[in-house]
Amino acid sequence: MRIAFAGAGAVGCHYGSKLKQAGYDVCLLARGAHLKAMQEFGLLHESEGKQVFVQVEAGHDVHNLSDCQVIVFSCKMIGLATMIEMLKPVVTPEMLLITLQNGVEAPEVVASAFPGVAVVAGTAFIGARVERPGVVIHSAAGGLRLGHWQQGKGDQFLSPLLDAFNDAGVPAREDDNAASMLWRKLLWNCGFNAMTAISRRFAKDMAASHETLLVVRQAMSEAVAVARALGVVIDESDVEKHIEVTLAMGPVKTSMWQDLEAGHKTEVDYINGYVVRKGAELDVSADTNRLLTTLIHAIEEQ
Repeated sequence: MRIAFAGAGAVGCHYGSKLKQAGYDVCLLARGAHLKAMQEFGLLHESEGKQVFVQVEAGHDVHNLSDCQVIVFSCKMIGLATMIEMLKPVVTPEMLLITLQNGVEAPEVVASAFPGVAVVAGTAFIGARVERPGVVIHSAAGGLRLGHWQQGKGDQFLSPLLDAFNDAGVPAREDDNAASMLWRKLLWNCGFNAMTAISRRFAKDMAASHETLLVVRQAMSEAVAVARALGVVIDESDVEKHIEVTLAMGPVKTSMWQDLEAGHKTEVDYINGYVVRKGAELDVSADTNRLLTTLIHAIEEQ
């Protein structure tokens, strides 16, 4: 089984490196200085306090993915539409496509672009960053949950893929309710991603402070209300679980924080902004998420 990571930044490189180290056939689709560094020197991957150089197959030609059985979309949500267009010439009905984007929209976007192709929604609870080109640091968590979204011939690869991840030391399991799975991940992002980006403080610090925790909890509670209005099965107990887990986390520099530091556009419109838009459609209040979205936009405009 050959596995590709399309959009191999921190997350794609972490999982690709773990699989490669375990002996699996992996290729990375990347670009820019990060790609050049991996091609010249390999990938320096730090995980669980250990550093290892991994010789990875990395390139920018999508046709190198044509013989893959599994393609993991590991790009950010803002780059998903472009990635889909790039991959249309190589995706076949026999493949399994995995989405790992923040938010809840990616599986349906990919399924609509590739009708009849097996699509699995994924959530990655992970702290990882590209420290510099060719260097990826995994700082916290890393478990994967995968849930069926669209049926196809490639469904046969899901079980072997889960086995491969677990064999590589990545806790991975199948979730029988993909929509609830995606919304649970969205809850955490609504509560912590923008807050850490605005304050430049780690998520565990947001959870440990009474004042910031009030805002975090309110943002997540609004997301729960919107999800339940949509018929998604989650509740306030999911909020409390996220807070408990976050208090025990290591120093996670969230994706929005990293994007703002790098001068990149964030995914706030697919996270807090998505809750705001759906809340408006359903007449469900999302004022805290609206404020966080507005503040991130203001910082982006600087």
